[in-house]
Amino acid sequence: MRFPATHVAFFLILVLVPSILTTSSRSRSKKKTKDVKQKPVNICDIEEQGSPMFCYCGSTQLGLATDVNCWIFGALEPDLPIWGYFNSQPDVRKLKFTVRPDGVFNHIPTTVLKQLKHLEVVMIQYAMLNVLAERAFSDIPGLVEINLSQNRIVNVSRHAFEKMNNLTHINLDENRITEINRDVFGSLPSLKMLFINKNNLTVVHDQAFRHLTSLEELELSGNQISVVTRDTFYGLKNLVRLDLRVNRLAMIGDKTFAEMPKLVEMDLDQNQIEYISEKALDGMTNLRKLRLSENKLVTLEPDFLVGAPNIYLLDLRDNELKTMTFDNIKPIVTNLYNDTSYFYLEGNKLNCDCRLAWIWGLRNETNNTRLKESLDELTCFLELNNSTVQVTDDAQTESQALTSETAQYQEDYASDDGTMVDDDEYLYRNDDPEDSYTYDDEEAIADPSANTNYQQTLQVVEGKTGYVRHLFQLNLEDLPCPDRQDLMASEQPFSHREQTLFGSSSGSMISLSSAENTVSFGRWTLVIVALANLAILFT
Repeated sequence: MRFPATHVAFFLILVLVPSILTTSSRSRSKKKTKDVKQKPVNICDIEEQGSPMFCYCGSTQLGLATDVNCWIFGALEPDLPIWGYFNSQPDVRKLKFTVRPDGVFNHIPTTVLKQLKHLEVVMIQYAMLNVLAERAFSDIPGLVEINLSQNRIVNVSRHAFEKMNNLTHINLDENRITEINRDVFGSLPSLKMLFINKNNLTVVHDQAFRHLTSLEELELSGNQISVVTRDTFYGLKNLVRLDLRVNRLAMIGDKTFAEMPKLVEMDLDQNQIEYISEKALDGMTNLRKLRLSENKLVTLEPDFLVGAPNIYLLDLRDNELKTMTFDNIKPIVTNLYNDTSYFYLEGNKLNCDCRLAWIWGLRNETNNTRLKESLDELTCFLELNNSTVQVTDDAQTESQALTSETAQYQEDYASDDGTMVDDDEYLYRNDDPEDSYTYDDEEAIADPSANTNYQQTLQVVEGKTGYVRHLFQLNLEDLPCPDRQDLMASEQPFSHREQTLFGSSSGSMISLSSAENTVSFGRWTLVIVALANLAILFT
């Protein structure tokens, strides 16, 4: 049976049209799905409720954000899709992660950081990183600054930082790092500043900084470092500033800082230093500022400053120094005439003897007002008749008298709330380490002679009884001389007008430029020499 051609055509239309429509629909559906996948989720405009991270940006438009600040509220695991959202902002230059108390963040998103080709600054705070893994920061060419302060980091793996040619600044402050191994920092040719303050550092391994040949500032304060040697600083040939405050250093050995010939400023305050080698500062010709306050120094080697003759700030406050001879200060004394110089010696246990006689000359010769004020505050212990006090039954009366005077002193100097006010109490301005001390009772200090109780109170120091006096209340003839050798080390005349070359303590003074230059100090020298002769006659 034959069908008409029109029927056949109609039949074909009924069969083929639905198939064509289905194919077209599937094609449109696939195209739509493909378009959705290509359009990234904007990291600066996350709409998902319960997202573990929300980021706030300077611009929320796709591809325009340069400053991104992300807050972490939940567990941010390395394999979460949210990390892919950073593809929406390829021009990010500054990226900060702040972990909230309920957030969990325990890794460095190295892959994401490498994808951001324009990234310059990375900051992570309050995370629980624990271990900084190998190559956590590596091959990120544009990175300039890394700040990882306050992240509970305990261990820093070898090669954690490497191959970043533009990196200038690393901050690891306030973590729990216990040691710095060799090769933690590698191939960082532009690094200028490295801060590892307030950690638990006990050991810095030899040559740990050997690759940091461009480093200029190294801060290691607030740790528990007890030993540093020359090899500790190997490779730091361009270091300008070293901060080792608040550690546990007990001594400084020969040429400890010789690997840092360009060092200008060194801060060793608040350690436990008892001894500084005579050659500890050898080669430190560029050193200008040396801070050694709040240590346990009792004596200083005569020539300990010979290797650093350009120091103009020397801070020795709050040690246990018994004396400071002219030999100690001789290599830098001419620097102290400069108006910008600083020399602090307050808060020590100086003995009133002729080894301090040179201070009169410095006080009268310098035009530095700040230095004069500092020297005016110096006190020393003047032994009474060179005798000692034995606390025995036979000396009971004398002991009671001393106790009575002490009690009267305490009553006179008690504050309104009953606490003691030390006449020498001072406050150091931490915001400006170069500021001089601020005394609580400026009026009393301005006129020490008005404070008769302070002058007349007997004290016992190391078995010796005597008075604590302001140095410039005393007359030169009141200063005893322990022995001839110490006197000769102290009686050397000097003046800022003299062109004098200072050598070692065993050397002699080079002749002055003219006889006239010796006149200004002549009177003091004659007095001191006369005292020396008298001392010899009566010994």
